[in-house]
Amino acid sequence: MSELLSTLPLAWKTWGILIVFGLPLAIVVMGELLLWLERKNSEFIPIVYNLRNILLPNLAVYLILSKIINLGEESLLLKISATFFWLILIHSTLKFINTLVFSEVLSEEIKTKIPKLLVDFIRTFLVLLGAAIIASTVWGADLGRLLAALGVGSVVLGLALQDVLGGLFSGLALLSSKPFMVGDWIRIGDEVGEVKNIDWRAVTLVNFSGDSIVIPNASIAKEQFQNYSRPTPIHREEVGFDISFDDPPNRVKEVLLEAADMTDGILKEPAPSVALISYDEFSIHYEVRYFIADYSRAPKIHDAFITRIWYANKRYGITFPTRAHEVYNFDGEATKERENTPEEIARLLKLSKIFSVTDKELIQLAKSSTIDDFGVGECLLQRGTTTDKIYLILDGVAKEHISNKNGELLHERRLKSGELFGLASLIRKEASLVTVCALSDIRVVSMEITAMQDLLKHNPSVAQALEGMATLHEKKIEKSLFV
Repeated sequence: MSELLSTLPLAWKTWGILIVFGLPLAIVVMGELLLWLERKNSEFIPIVYNLRNILLPNLAVYLILSKIINLGEESLLLKISATFFWLILIHSTLKFINTLVFSEVLSEEIKTKIPKLLVDFIRTFLVLLGAAIIASTVWGADLGRLLAALGVGSVVLGLALQDVLGGLFSGLALLSSKPFMVGDWIRIGDEVGEVKNIDWRAVTLVNFSGDSIVIPNASIAKEQFQNYSRPTPIHREEVGFDISFDDPPNRVKEVLLEAADMTDGILKEPAPSVALISYDEFSIHYEVRYFIADYSRAPKIHDAFITRIWYANKRYGITFPTRAHEVYNFDGEATKERENTPEEIARLLKLSKIFSVTDKELIQLAKSSTIDDFGVGECLLQRGTTTDKIYLILDGVAKEHISNKNGELLHERRLKSGELFGLASLIRKEASLVTVCALSDIRVVSMEITAMQDLLKHNPSVAQALEGMATLHEKKIEKSLFV
């Protein structure tokens, strides 16, 4: 046996032993790796199959032809074998990158930070690199001459494809500078939307209407754009209002800020602010500046805020200016606003069985009371705070509720027409146990607590009835909290 081995050429000894022992060993290792991946239900299984069943046998064939049989470099069979090996290697590499990016191996946070454009660029680069290696090392192509020959043709091709290439390089610039990423809300020109895709040619946005907007990269490179999601998702909105000259600016600012503070989605920190911008011909122009943390909710928050402004202005007597040419016909008593007169308020209070007092006392209470409107979602009482008013619901539905620090609902009850709330501050002189918010547009009689206290001093029976109502209410709350 030793004599037989001694007669073999050195290449047969070295490469033959390597192929005979190395190939089976590599196949066994790949088999174990496949079993482990199958237990993990991995997406890399097809790649390892290609390496074990195609690439390794092809490598063995190439080594036999080139090292043992010693075919010359010009052998067509050897070149075909080498080309096939490189193609399988490039294919496996591309499949590995694709699986790595789009499988569960990488976290969602990392995958969202890898633009599709970068993945496409790496794929193209590897394909071109592999083609250059095959052409140069396997087929002996002179890449220098080939590039020189393509020089003139590339100029002509570049002129013909300048728009396409412009978009390509603009896309590469966007990729390198990362001014925005998938998931960001941006404005480009007149278009606003969420970035859904960035590729070689264009950026795709989806606007608030759910429509897709495709903007070429070349156009983006020439435009200024605004990113509402970076450097932080906190974004400032500005809303302007024209208010009458008759309303004191500081009072107007207080009302506008109160409406902003009560609007869901407007941040408490940074706090909203109000600025007086200008004195116009028929009005004073104010601007409310508030911050939001989610730009996708911007239209809903804007709608909720300006809706709340109408109700707040109506309650506090803040007036929007009318047009200068608007004409009103005066018709004496017919145009007099009756609903907020003491007589009308007293009539409404008398409908409630609670206020069994003299007409004179009821008128006195009505003089310090108002009829107010609240919109859906506005809160009239906040848990843990005292109030200087109690409320009687005339129309609409409200909800009293208690929630814990985690937002879990502990108590809930609907309040309808004819019901009173705010008694804790009146009877106990304590903070409210519940939060009360409007479930629909509601109209209430708002009564000053000081006026109510004067009324109760002269009417013990009414005081006793309200005391009983407050006690019963507290018991119901305790029962719902501790059941």
